[in-house]
Amino acid sequence: MAERPKGFGMTAELQAKKAAKRDTTLENQARDWMKAVSGESFPAGSYEEALKDGVYLCKVINKLQPGSVPKINTVKMGFMLMENINNFLDACARYGVPKADLFQTTELYEAESTHPVTATIHALGRQAYKNGYDGPVIGQ
Repeated sequence: MAERPKGFGMTAELQAKKAAKRDTTLENQARDWMKAVSGESFPAGSYEEALKDGVYLCKVINKLQPGSVPKINTVKMGFMLMENINNFLDACARYGVPKADLFQTTELYEAESTHPVTATIHALGRQAYKNGYDGPVIGQ
C-alpha cells in the first residue's frame, strides 16, 4: 500500500481543516460530563482512543436510560467495537437525540474527526436535560 506524504498538498490542507474544527474545551466538557454521569473515570489515552471501542459511550447512555444497550461487547474485534458504537447511536436516537446530531460510526472508529463525536455528546447532554435528567449538566 502506498504511503501518503504528510504535510504536503491536499493531505496537509485536510489535516489543517480537521484540526481547526477540533475544540478541546468542548471535548473536556464532554469528558467531564460523561465522567460525572457514568460515575467512572474516563478511559486512558487520547479522547478518540478512549471512546473508540464504544464501551464508555454505552455505559453513559445506560446510566441515562437503563437497558438502552443491553449487551456491551468487550472483545477487541473491529466489528464488535463498531457494533458498540452503532448501539450507542441507536440508543441516542431512541432517547430523543435528533438524527442530524448523531456522528457517523467511522468518524469515531477510524478517528476521522472528533468534532461530530463531541457534538453528539453535547446533544445527548441537552436531550438528557429535556428528558428530566436531574444529574450533571454538560458545559457547567
